[in-house]
Amino acid sequence: MLLLGEVWTCDESSPLASAVYAEGGRIIDVGPADDLKARYPGARRYRFERITPGIQDAHVHPVYWGRWLDSLDLRDETDPRRAAARVAEAAARKRPGEWISGGGFVFDHYPDSRLLDAAAPQNPVYLDSRDLHSAWVNRRALEAAGVGPETPDPPGGRILRDGSGRPSGYLLERAVSLVAGRLPPLAKADLVRGLADLAARGYVAVHAMGDSPPEATDWARELAAAGELPLRLAWTLPKEIWRSYAPEKIGQQLHIFGVKYFADGALTSRTAWMLEGYPEGGRGMPLDDPREHDDEMEAVLEAGLVPVWHAIGTRAVRELLNLVDRLDGRGLAARRRFRVEHAQHVAADDVGRLAGLRISMQPLHARDDAQTIKRLFGEAERTSYRWDALARLPGSLLLFGSDAPVAEPDAAAGVAAAASHPLDGKRSLSERDAVRAYTYAPAAALGWSGEDAPWGIVRRGARAALGFWEGGRPVARLLGEEPEPVQS
Repeated sequence: MLLLGEVWTCDESSPLASAVYAEGGRIIDVGPADDLKARYPGARRYRFERITPGIQDAHVHPVYWGRWLDSLDLRDETDPRRAAARVAEAAARKRPGEWISGGGFVFDHYPDSRLLDAAAPQNPVYLDSRDLHSAWVNRRALEAAGVGPETPDPPGGRILRDGSGRPSGYLLERAVSLVAGRLPPLAKADLVRGLADLAARGYVAVHAMGDSPPEATDWARELAAAGELPLRLAWTLPKEIWRSYAPEKIGQQLHIFGVKYFADGALTSRTAWMLEGYPEGGRGMPLDDPREHDDEMEAVLEAGLVPVWHAIGTRAVRELLNLVDRLDGRGLAARRRFRVEHAQHVAADDVGRLAGLRISMQPLHARDDAQTIKRLFGEAERTSYRWDALARLPGSLLLFGSDAPVAEPDAAAGVAAAASHPLDGKRSLSERDAVRAYTYAPAAALGWSGEDAPWGIVRRGARAALGFWEGGRPVARLLGEEPEPVQS
């Protein structure tokens, strides 16, 4: 088939074309439309506004996204009272004792349980914050989980308490698991639902970031072995189970490649680990403290896996870079292997130190966090979302994704945010560079651009997993999903 339109190839030797001829799942020819029309006169022709390599999401949680699609969506809520009203509506449809779950809110303060107690007096309620690093619950949920005044804070987490020492109804970081563990368990159906939605949105591949529960890795392997994954799935293992697995590829279906760690929390929950303090006090918190993981990282590297580190705050990024430097000093070539997720806030002295790393960012987080950043840090916002500087670092790859369900898995909106920086227009990327971060770079970071049929590039011999765009948005996913042919 002959595909006509403006072609962004992500091939530096020939970045633009106007036609692609594909056959049998591979790209056979790329070049000027008139030339390819003459060479393939009998081919079916399809016209698009733009053709790119296939769109990838370099940071997503497909199990949680699948559950999210079946939960109470509070992503537009910034007022606890309005969120509680939504919970009351949900409670009216529930039987007494049934759990109400959902999330997506961003509040300027930590509410206690009283609004939720009134909204759902007969139902336990569990609501994740938008960043998934804190949770708001009611008394029934705390009671169901056995969380009371004597319950200690878990390592890497905090139970907020009232003046008498009772849990207030708000949980930070790993304290959320005390209640989340009592929710109906995540299931293989959640993974299937999440991946199906991502494929329907136009993605040809996604990078899954350490999704729990532990058996989720086996769900992914089962789906891949049966040929039932609707897109190519790159999988990061949770740190608790990585020693039970090895790097693995199951055809073009599944690639188990890394291990996920959390250097810190998130900004909107005020748990991102910062060099500077928050206005209300504190500097966030380390979770998997990079100062304590040298030997663990050596073992991960020797196993052939990629260390994948969530690092949001300025202190978290700095300590992670110190860890990379120490491992390089051991002769482990860590810089070529490590991957940094988010890198939202980077001190000026540390920008250059990120050279040579794979840096995965989420443009929609900048849009969603813009007001919070300005309120919390004022002038310090200049350290935030420095993707223009990071894209220019020698030897680095800048990858883009959504972090769904933290943000909508909307590549077109992500490209728009990257090309019009929500905090400072001078930090914007070109639209073409933003598209590259959603297409070529995620494939290159995993070595897929070097496969026999490369991904992430439009050139002869490459995999015919393409992105088709109309009106600035993807309109089709794979060549099997074809529009009606055109006659010219």
